[in-house]
Amino acid sequence: MPVSFRWPDDPGYEAFVRANGETLLRLAVLLTGNRDDAQDVLQDAVIAVAGRWPRVRADTALAYMRTAVSRKAIDLRRRQRSAGVEPEEGFAEDPGFVRLEADAEFVRLLGALPDRQRAVLVLRYYADLDDTAVAKTLGCTVQTVRSQASRALAKLRAQLVGADAGEGAAAAASAAPAAEGRG
Repeated sequence: MPVSFRWPDDPGYEAFVRANGETLLRLAVLLTGNRDDAQDVLQDAVIAVAGRWPRVRADTALAYMRTAVSRKAIDLRRRQRSAGVEPEEGFAEDPGFVRLEADAEFVRLLGALPDRQRAVLVLRYYADLDDTAVAKTLGCTVQTVRSQASRALAKLRAQLVGADAGEGAAAAASAAPAAEGRG
């Protein structure tokens, strides 16, 4: 059965996508873990919203598109996992995305979070949305956003504390043979 699709006649849609494309791509990269999947997610979202564009209000267009990108990214990762394919995390190697070594470590830790927790943190801290807006974007309650954020931050803290403890133990272990040789 052929699918009927018609690109919006409104030139404002193309202008909207051009003006917000890079921001939406960065959001998709943070949500999917790599640029290739992010581009696919953004393309799917742009096509999906194009069909509804005449009904989208100008003052909510960015939020509407952010919702489409977020949900498509979560769906993609869910489909990948159910097919037994572990999603590829590749943005840590993307020099256009990660500027500092600390960014790469944070992005790696973010990638280890479950999809919903990752989405909550990305929308809350990267997209700078409040809990109500995050809940609306993800189609859940504000309480769910808060509990997911709390769990995600606890996991990040535990990983960071574990990494610091590992570095401290490694430093102590390397210093121990030197101290023994002095005695």
